[in-house]
Amino acid sequence: MKAYYVVLACMLTINFSVSAQKESLSMLVITGGHNFDRAAFFGMIDSFTDISYEEIKHPEANAVFLTDAVNSFDVILFYDMVQDIDENEMKAFENMVQRGAGLVFLHHSIVSYQHWDFYKNVLGGKYVLSADNAANASNYRHNVRYEAEIQNKTHPVTLNLENFLLFDEIYGNVWIDEMNEILISTNHPESMDPIVWCREIAPETRTVYIQPGHGPDVFSLPAYRQLLHQSIRWAAFQN
Repeated sequence: MKAYYVVLACMLTINFSVSAQKESLSMLVITGGHNFDRAAFFGMIDSFTDISYEEIKHPEANAVFLTDAVNSFDVILFYDMVQDIDENEMKAFENMVQRGAGLVFLHHSIVSYQHWDFYKNVLGGKYVLSADNAANASNYRHNVRYEAEIQNKTHPVTLNLENFLLFDEIYGNVWIDEMNEILISTNHPESMDPIVWCREIAPETRTVYIQPGHGPDVFSLPAYRQLLHQSIRWAAFQN
């Protein structure tokens, strides 16, 4: 198993060193556990010409936290939905957050790690899969038209954005930390009210959560692309 981590670290380091010569910001994209339109999603990511990236998929993805390779990236984008993570990987993730990290959580990543409070608190919310009382469980609905309403027009994540329309999946009855800085909300009656927020977990750690992102419709939306791009740069302390 130790040999696997060494190979993983070398692979990520080599790939990063090649792309870093061309781009100003490096990003690790973590996927797995939920299907998505890869062409549409990575078409959006490829449009960010000032960002280089590497993708790592589950079930191998969490092993990256055990390597030095994770320190080569300015920001990590979570577009995964998984529950399995071992104690060493959890501790390594927690140490990374305490050292300093840029973290952007997209859409269904809020469902991950139902048993792990540290993750919930870093992200600032939790989609509750099951509860003692069924009324307390979260819910979702596909293909909904709703409006994203900018709550803070001066924050770097939402700068120069105006209210925009979305056609995407909504989540309801989600636990949201009251300490979040709310950036975008919606008044759709079935949706969670805040749909984009940010947090500064530590002096060197910033996080953003963006609820829209089921795709593929939103991935080609200019306002959504701008929102994600600015979120990535802010989390990476480059905006």
